[in-house]
Amino acid sequence: MHWIKLGKNFTYPDYEPQWPRRTTYKLQKVDASLDILFDERRVLCNVENAFYLINDTSFITLDAYEMNIHKVYLNDEETEYNYDGKVLEVSLGDKGKKGNAISIKIEYEIVNPRKGLWFVPVDRDEHPTQVWTQGQPEDTRYWLITYDYPNQKVPVSLTLKIPKWAYVIANGKHIYTKFKDDKKITRWELDIAIPTYLIAFAAGKFSFREEKYGDIPLIYVVPEGRENDISRSFSKTSKMIKFFEEYTGIKFPYPKYAQVCVTEFVAGGMENASLTILTDMTLHDEKAHIDFSSEPLVSHELAHQWFGDLVTCKDWSNLWLNEGFATLFEAFWRKESLGEDEFIYDLLSMLDSYLSEYSSRYSRPIMMRIYKYPDELFDAHSYPKAALVIWTLLNIIGEENFRKAIKKYLDKFRGKVVDTEDFRKIFEETTGYQLDWFFEQFIYSAGHPVISFSYKWLIDEKVVEIKIEQKQGDDSVKTYFLPLDIEFIQENKIVKKSLELDTRTKIVHIKMDKKPYAVCLDPDFKIFKSLSYDIGSEDLLNILEYSKKLYPRILAVRKIGDKKEPRMVNKLSKYLLDDKEFWGLRSEIAKAISKIGGDTAWKTLLDSLDKVKHPKVRRAIVNSLGSFREEKIGEKLITILFDENESYYVRASAAVSLARNKHEKAFDALKKALDFPSHANVIRRSVLEALGILGTEEALEEVLKYVDDKEISVSFAAIKALGYFTPSRKLIEILWEKAKSRHPHIRRAVLSSIRINLSPKLLPIVRSLKNDISGSIARGARDLENKIMKAMEKGEEYRRLREELEKFREEERRLAEKVEKLEGKSFKI
Repeated sequence: MHWIKLGKNFTYPDYEPQWPRRTTYKLQKVDASLDILFDERRVLCNVENAFYLINDTSFITLDAYEMNIHKVYLNDEETEYNYDGKVLEVSLGDKGKKGNAISIKIEYEIVNPRKGLWFVPVDRDEHPTQVWTQGQPEDTRYWLITYDYPNQKVPVSLTLKIPKWAYVIANGKHIYTKFKDDKKITRWELDIAIPTYLIAFAAGKFSFREEKYGDIPLIYVVPEGRENDISRSFSKTSKMIKFFEEYTGIKFPYPKYAQVCVTEFVAGGMENASLTILTDMTLHDEKAHIDFSSEPLVSHELAHQWFGDLVTCKDWSNLWLNEGFATLFEAFWRKESLGEDEFIYDLLSMLDSYLSEYSSRYSRPIMMRIYKYPDELFDAHSYPKAALVIWTLLNIIGEENFRKAIKKYLDKFRGKVVDTEDFRKIFEETTGYQLDWFFEQFIYSAGHPVISFSYKWLIDEKVVEIKIEQKQGDDSVKTYFLPLDIEFIQENKIVKKSLELDTRTKIVHIKMDKKPYAVCLDPDFKIFKSLSYDIGSEDLLNILEYSKKLYPRILAVRKIGDKKEPRMVNKLSKYLLDDKEFWGLRSEIAKAISKIGGDTAWKTLLDSLDKVKHPKVRRAIVNSLGSFREEKIGEKLITILFDENESYYVRASAAVSLARNKHEKAFDALKKALDFPSHANVIRRSVLEALGILGTEEALEEVLKYVDDKEISVSFAAIKALGYFTPSRKLIEILWEKAKSRHPHIRRAVLSSIRINLSPKLLPIVRSLKNDISGSIARGARDLENKIMKAMEKGEEYRRLREELEKFREEERRLAEKVEKLEGKSFKI
């Protein structure tokens, strides 16, 4: 396997292979009791971990970060222990024989932990109204002393003691609620084994609604006052469960399914078994529902109940088995709910997301052992790329085989952990296909196929000559094996051919009665790849006109945009204005027209706003208009920004485009727009970005008012916007302060701000975050440091070039003077 590629720019010199943890025991039970003291941001804890020893051992170690440990009991007898602030080591003495059952109970407390368990508000010194957990990847160890790694799964019980005013929910079944003094005590049990990162609860000022899917309670929990938004976010939950059950052949595995929306959540959503926790930003009003949906998030986390919870990756190197499947099943639901075009456009968005990470950051194999922080693997390789690779596998083996294999996979490994080879073997056993080549190409190697597709009509021979080239670079497999379909569109029929691409260049001749209107490669987007139609503009237009498939039409539109031929604007405009066309295609056309540029382009886009009604298309048009400086555009953008009949997201886009347009009234309009209400403060956040783009002193004055906003999303936007301004001493002090925030989103905002600015003055702040408690922030800081250093090197190179150019010009002037003197002398002679 010498040809397998590890990619580029992902690893650092100190990175080493990470292998699954090995233990001398099997964790059999976790039973914890927590007394949550909201006012003190403190939790008094008791936990019992039960083990079965699989080898002789003299001690057991447990993960326990930043705890105050009071007592430890071994089989109910108090015992001595060692603790270094991260690992609790309990000596077993003569009890450490293979086959023994061991119980370790610990009394301890945690005080406002830095990870894992969060009191809200996180940063402000106010009475907390919520407390909730977030364990993935390895943060459960900050609130629960146990074995905190995904390769062991265990039944779990939680007893939670909370104030009477608080609502509480945890994994599994509700066993009882008791009342004592001003507290209530609730007991929750889940007898299905789960990894400890999925152990979770939430408590605080919440309201809830409940319904049933068969015998399964569906519970929707939201912050008090948001009850009216429940239906818009969660009404499709029953249908999603039914769809996933039917597709996988496996019933929903848990005794209930709760979805809890919390404030200041540190992620978008987290698939804790039977208890998904989500950001409350997914809740939205009726106006936002025009062009915003919770369904992608809801379906993704629901899919994890099968992929990730019921069957769990053995270690983080195999994370794609969790996230790739959840991402693809999210897309499957979109197809089921909204149709084929929505599904294909979702796949294209996945590809765009992966290619962006590939081109701007790094490439790595999907299954990657060399890393430092588990957080690093939660990226576009594990999510969208992995989803596209699984989709490719489905198309190679056929959907019927795929579904049979999925059912067998989930059945065989129910309640267990898996790795990539487990998955491959199941699929080979079930389908009869040999798949080692597939996994080595797409899972164990970095990169992706880069395909150039061209064709021409040979008139005399009445033949279509097809040319397919693989152009991927050295960080990818040199030659991929790809089964591809080709579609020839003729006057009254479509001819389909299939071929196997197994060389760098393949030329095929297809006999036809007459020239086809259009020829499309892989028209149904069955195979993961980057594809370019390297044909003339007229042939590209023919694909747009005659193909019924979204994928080739969008690729054709993008290529037309790249060619920048002004004559194409009028030809594209009819599709932009056609309400019968899919909104995604029309949005791509708006982008292409903007890319072509020129007077006809901006006038076409501007005029289209009087005719186009679809909010997502309007948003694309408004975004595209930001590329132009014409005064009329600025006036229109101000009108849209202030128009309450427009969707929140169209108005938000208008704010950013207005700043890019540099209209003379932009600042005054944006200042007023800061007060406009919207879903998740999307208008205010976009206005803050817009003020950053303006970059004026008065704009900075407005941005500074929001850096300490109570809404985390608004504070994030304001801090990020500071990156557009020259880093004065005051701004540097603010960024230093925010880099010390308890909330990871605020620290990420600091990096986002510096990433815009790239000033060497900000390097000390970046370097301080290289040791951040969050692995994703630490990695981001390390990457950003490199980016700034490279920018400095380029700046130095530029300075040297300018000096050399100046020397050259000076030499030129001297030569000119000499020539002038010589000419003068000659003239005198």
